[in-house]
Amino acid sequence: MINVVDYFSVLEKAPDLFNKIQEKVFLKTEIDIVYSDIKNWERSNLLSEYNESEKGNWNKISYSEYVWMKIVEQLKDFGCNNEEVLLLKKQIVSKFKVKDYILLFDEIKKIIGDKDFEIYSQLYIELNNSDPEKEFNFNILDIFIVNIIYTGEQLSLFIRKDDSQHFLPFSNTMLKEYSNYSISSLVDDFLNFPFYNIPISNYVSKFLSNRKDVNHNLFTMIVSEQESKLLKIIRKNFEKIKQIKVKYKTGNIELIEVTTIKKVALESKIINHIKKADYKKITIDIANGNIVNFEDTEKIKL
Repeated sequence: MINVVDYFSVLEKAPDLFNKIQEKVFLKTEIDIVYSDIKNWERSNLLSEYNESEKGNWNKISYSEYVWMKIVEQLKDFGCNNEEVLLLKKQIVSKFKVKDYILLFDEIKKIIGDKDFEIYSQLYIELNNSDPEKEFNFNILDIFIVNIIYTGEQLSLFIRKDDSQHFLPFSNTMLKEYSNYSISSLVDDFLNFPFYNIPISNYVSKFLSNRKDVNHNLFTMIVSEQESKLLKIIRKNFEKIKQIKVKYKTGNIELIEVTTIKKVALESKIINHIKKADYKKITIDIANGNIVNFEDTEKIKL
């Protein structure tokens, strides 16, 4: 989790924030995205390229990678195919060279003005003093995430439905600046086409904590400790699970009942289950003198 109070409007910490959002912190099995979807997207090269030097972290993702996964999840819900996702990935997730970012920041400065550009000023100076052919270690999505945390502003990504490599970042500040700099035609032209709206700030909010009441936004963690335990139970026995009941008390998970189907050949196996289970419900179905179904319900208190 990122304590947003440490970074909100704190200009001198902006460079640190870029490093922070790239930390490997989340296990792929403990986020609010179906794990089998993640594996399928990896096989199709839709997710971020992982650094081979960090093989020990192969099962972990960064804050930035989590946001990209949520974008992919939303695009898939919209019905986008892999090719369309890859086009967008190339634009906002791929690493660019220093010279590419200098051009990008020149355009950003024109749009948002000198005052709002302060967050990027030190980085802009460093870029201009660097080898223009050097590949930088952050991407466009990282810039959006840092901007959201630093300003506390809602930001969405408008993506052309007919051509996913064309997108437009959209927020209250950006809308004003589009108008102030007489480039509102960018928005007008974009609105002439069907587009997807991706609420990036909503995804970022899931890993922020202790936020001051700015714009009345609600910030929560991705999954709670109880939800993580529930996911582990499901993933561990999903092939055998017949039914799961979750009981809540005052908004928190109090009890989980997991009914699994087991194959039992001998009566002794049943006796062993009975002896071991001090808090279970066992259902046995018999047809023509043979056991045809054996259900074991375990109650787990959290």
